[in-house]
Amino acid sequence: MLSIRNLTGLLVALCLPVVVLAATTDELQTAVKDSKVAFVLVTEPGAVGTDQAKQTIQGAMAQVPGSVMIESNRADAANAEFVQKYRLASAPLPLILVFGSNGVIAGGNVASRLNPQQLVAMVPSPKKAEVIQAVQSGKAVYVTASRPGMELKPQVMSGCAAACQQMMGRCVSVEINMDNPEEQDFLKQLRVNMQSKEPVTVVINAKGKVTGSYTGAVKVKSLIASATKVVSGGCCGGGSGSCGPSTKKTGGK
Repeated sequence: MLSIRNLTGLLVALCLPVVVLAATTDELQTAVKDSKVAFVLVTEPGAVGTDQAKQTIQGAMAQVPGSVMIESNRADAANAEFVQKYRLASAPLPLILVFGSNGVIAGGNVASRLNPQQLVAMVPSPKKAEVIQAVQSGKAVYVTASRPGMELKPQVMSGCAAACQQMMGRCVSVEINMDNPEEQDFLKQLRVNMQSKEPVTVVINAKGKVTGSYTGAVKVKSLIASATKVVSGGCCGGGSGSCGPSTKKTGGK
């Protein structure tokens, strides 16, 4: 027979909410839905340096409005898919990963090697996040930087669209306003001439390498040739810190 004390304890226990920790993938999906940058702290019971890693992330969050921190326990079976996808099974911990507002992984490193400013530097601008996502999907990218009113803008964008059509969907076209303050650092990484009076199109191949840069009108065949060119040099894939071209080519008319 239950005593009054035991019965009271049982009733209290039944009334308490059941706390279920969401899987990391679910929390990331929520961040994407809310268009938020996510700093993911990968750890496990007994990992040394977790508190310091949290302080590092909090320092970065103070500089990235609306960002969130997600704690991911590698030992939790609910996170098995996440661990496998990003090959974290044997990674040194604690580890911090940075995800753009579109859910693309943009960088990461062992927490002890990072400070808040380095984390902030990994956060991609919205357009850079689009580019990284395309590259991680195995697609080439035509990045066109322009300003409203540029006479050749419609022609250039039409050319990029035609090139993507001929490449059977193996590329995407991304348009950036040269005057967008959020994209200034990305445009500098691409070495776009911000004084140009004509649109500037930078081509990034499916490996994340910058393979061409064109000012003004450009032939569709030139765009396709650059997009399928294999080179070594500056990259734009997940985890990279830069997107600068290794080769520069102008013209193309």
